[in-house]
Amino acid sequence: MAAATLAHGQQTDEVAVAQQLINRHFEIWNDPDPRNWAAKFPAVYAEDFYVADYGGAAAGYADVAKLIQRVQGGHAGFVFTPEPVAWNHGVGRVTWGYGPRDNPNQVRGEDIFTIKNGKLASARVFIDKK
Repeated sequence: MAAATLAHGQQTDEVAVAQQLINRHFEIWNDPDPRNWAAKFPAVYAEDFYVADYGGAAAGYADVAKLIQRVQGGHAGFVFTPEPVAWNHGVGRVTWGYGPRDNPNQVRGEDIFTIKNGKLASARVFIDKK
């Protein structure tokens, strides 16, 4: 029983860390000013952070910044509204809405992500097709 309790407690701690990182991740993606991102990236992302969406993939801070600019540039005024993180033995999932404030779920999707050394290491983005 003690091992199960320890495992559950460890799982709870991992979820809390994952949730904090995801909250900060979406703060970056919702920030329209790229000048703010460079200071925030090292606290949230591993140096070789890898993200892939249907438009392509990015690795490292410079490429991720370009991806954020592409997403924001194509959807002026849109923001991400994430739901709570789900965590399963080293892999996380967060579902989200993306849209203008008066229609925050215009686009729905989810990120499947990993964490390495206390930072987001990778994210795969899935968009719900209607």
